[in-house]
Order: sequence, then structure tokens, then C-alpha cells
Amino acid sequence: MESALAQTFSSIEYLVINDGSLDGSIDIVERLQHEHPRGNDIRILYNEQNSGVGVTRNRILDVAKGRYIYFLDSDDLIEPDTIQSMHEKIDERQADVVYGSLDRVDMVKDSPIQSYVLPDVFLSSDDEMALYAFKNYSSFQISVCNCLMNVEFLRSNRLRFIDAIFWEDLAFTYEMVTKVRRAVLLSKITYHYLCRPDSLSHYQDRELLNKTEIMDNVSVLDYLKGKSKEIGDKIYLPDYCYNLEMNSFYVVCYILKYYQRISPAISYSVMRSILSYPLGIMEILRFRHKLFENLFFWVLSHLPSFLFIFVVKLFGKIKKAI
Repeated sequence: MESALAQTFSSIEYLVINDGSLDGSIDIVERLQHEHPRGNDIRILYNEQNSGVGVTRNRILDVAKGRYIYFLDSDDLIEPDTIQSMHEKIDERQADVVYGSLDRVDMVKDSPIQSYVLPDVFLSSDDEMALYAFKNYSSFQISVCNCLMNVEFLRSNRLRFIDAIFWEDLAFTYEMVTKVRRAVLLSKITYHYLCRPDSLSHYQDRELLNKTEIMDNVSVLDYLKGKSKEIGDKIYLPDYCYNLEMNSFYVVCYILKYYQRISPAISYSVMRSILSYPLGIMEILRFRHKLFENLFFWVLSHLPSFLFIFVVKLFGKIKKAI
């Protein structure tokens, strides 16, 4: 809250939603509302019950009064001039969205800070934003945080968050970048992503893992795989499918790595279904790039279960995922 309230940009509506919190954090927000010089700009909304991140973000989209919207997770930090820098660019270029660069601070393993720095570019042709995002998936850090979005663009394209506990921002961003026509990328570090051991994103570090939570992640990937049918012959389709299959592959690797900690157990046949490929073999053969990578995943998903597990374990060890 303090990093948000310290913004140099003067005209900001601060929307804070209490999603059934029981830890007293809303008391801090209410105190800031009364004591901080920008307290009058803070609007607190209350969900009647804990509704999850997706539903809560949709409520923000519905009630926001500003021309642009920026999501900040409750345990992360932004630079004082984050909104100022992004607002200047989105106004100057009449863009749908501006993405900033970020630092990833790992407080779980206490590893060195990782910086994800974007190039300073303006993307203005059809599908250029989607192609960049899916081709540079590992460095782009697909997330709904650290981007300033035009509210009218979001509403006119009926972009909504799915009702999911995890990866709701993955689904939203996958869809959003396919709609973007004008985007700005900034090399400036505007966001500090703090990875904490007790955060929602690190539920997997527990001693006992619930199968339902893992399958919730899988449902998001299945949702996005279903969307691949709507993309048609877009130039970014091979990268779109490949990234989803790689995400699915890492989920299966995770299941195999922590098999003894997951309850109830996940069968080999279910693991194979997680890597189900969204398109047919003839559609893959028309790909102009990422052909062999996508063919590999199509073949893998059609192997008998015992052979499927053998190949995943082998490939997973090469990728250091197991």
C-alpha cells in the first residue's frame, strides 16, 4: 500500500478489495484511508465471502472509474514513478497496454534477484504483441501485474478473469495479448515481484499436496487449449500451443517429483491426459515453425501410459524438472 500511495502520478483511484481476510490486514488499509494524505483516493470494497482472485479482479474491472487500470498484488512493490512512466507512454502512443520490466526477488530459496528486462519497443501491427509474448514466453513473464491497461479496450473486448484459484492471470493474459493492436514495452524496472514461502503462489511447498489444487491448474491449461481452436491460422499459434504443452509437461514433472506427497494419488492415465494436445496431426503439419517441438508433444500424448511416463521422466531429467 505504501509503495502504491507513494506514486508520483497525482490522479489515482486505489481500489482495495477485502476478500474475506481474517488477518487484520484490512485494518491497515482503513487506517491509511483515514491518516494518509491520499486516503480519500482509497476505495475499500468487501466481498460477502472469500471468492478467489479471479472473481475479485473481475469486480475491480466492473467498478473502476479510471481510464486505465493497473493490478498490484498485495505482497509486491512498485517504483514511485511506475504509473507516471507507463501513463506517459500509453497516452503518447494511444496504446491498449504498456508493459514494464521487473525484478524477481526469491525469498523462498534466498537466491539472487532475477531481472526480466524488456526491450524498449512499440508494437503496432496486428498480432505483433501476441507473437512477441508467445515467442519470448520465458523472458516476457506473462502476468496481469506490471502492465497499465486501457479500461475501454478491456471492456470492449469483453476480457474477463476465469474463476480459478491459481493461474487466473495466465488465462487472462493469454487471451488479452491476442486482442492487443497497439502496445508499448519498457526496459525500465517498474515492479518488484516478491516470492514468499507462505504466499498463494507457493502452495506447492507444503508437506501434503491436494490433488484438487493441482488439477485446478490443469483446468486453466485445458481452458486455454480449448481456445486454440478459435485462433485459426494465426502466425503465433505454434508458439501458443508449444507454451501450453510445456506448461503441461512441467505440471506432470512436478507430479512425478512429488508423487508421494500428493493425495489422493494421480494416475498415469490422468498424467497423460494433462498433456493432451489441442490440435490434430494435420493441423500441426501446417505449422511454419515449432513443427518438431509440437509434433513431439502430440506423439507423447498418444503413447501408452508406461512409455509416456518413461519419456517424461527422461525428458524431465534433461530439463532438470525432476
